[in-house]
Amino acid sequence: MKRRKETKRRIEMRGGYCRCGPFRIDIVPKGLLKPYVLKLLSERPMHGFEIMEQIFEKSGGMWHPGPAAIYPALESLESEGYIKAAEHGKRPEKSRKQYAITEKGRKALANYEKESEEIAESMQRFGALYRKL
Repeated sequence: MKRRKETKRRIEMRGGYCRCGPFRIDIVPKGLLKPYVLKLLSERPMHGFEIMEQIFEKSGGMWHPGPAAIYPALESLESEGYIKAAEHGKRPEKSRKQYAITEKGRKALANYEKESEEIAESMQRFGALYRKL
């Protein structure tokens, strides 16, 4: 009696989405970058590259936003008053902006966290409905 080789189906993860069979499923919801940046900056001030690395590390490697995503988000958050920047560095050509969350940013983050809990509960209910189909 020949044993059939079992092949495990692999979910292929790339840049915030996965390939599950013929479907592309976003793992990182659109619009999550700014709240994630605020959450990181609520822990301590950071510069842009450090924020990118922290997102990659804290997401277990599932999400690695690049400079083209991070720096416009930082500029937007700064212009809206949610974060502030201070340049640090000995040489101007190598200076990095260190970003810190403002009080307005802390309030926005608290509001986002409350609303995201409600969204997560709704998604769990939807998932339960899907599994019943």
